Amino acid sequence: METGNTTQEMRASEGVLSASLSEGAPTLLIKTQDGLRRIFPWIHFINGDYENLNEVERITLHYSSHEVCLEGVRLEPLFERIAKFGVEWIKANDKRLMARCPQGSPFIEKISISEKNNIQPSSE
Repeated sequence: METGNTTQEMRASEGVLSASLSEGAPTLLIKTQDGLRRIFPWIHFINGDYENLNEVERITLHYSSHEVCLEGVRLEPLFERIAKFGVEWIKANDKRLMARCPQGSPFIEKISISEKNNIQPSSE
């Protein structure tokens, strides 16, 4: 679905929305279920990880001062758009709304944001 000249929402015309795409978006707006809204400029983005954990998929975005973790389903295409700085905003939705998400579209059910100084090093 086109909204404006460069934005494409990752959904069909009806259903639950988890992301909006925009080529060259300068920031990523994050909307959590508890109402928190955060803006992360792409200029501070360092790298990202995608994991398929069987029942859930996880994307971890590493910024210079924060780590953002997304959990949901069908997230791999979203990860590929993140790699091109092509995501304008993401939103976590209640898991009960997953059935209203169009097949093939990403569904984010959890977003957590941690400051780097509060992140515990992994014990691998």
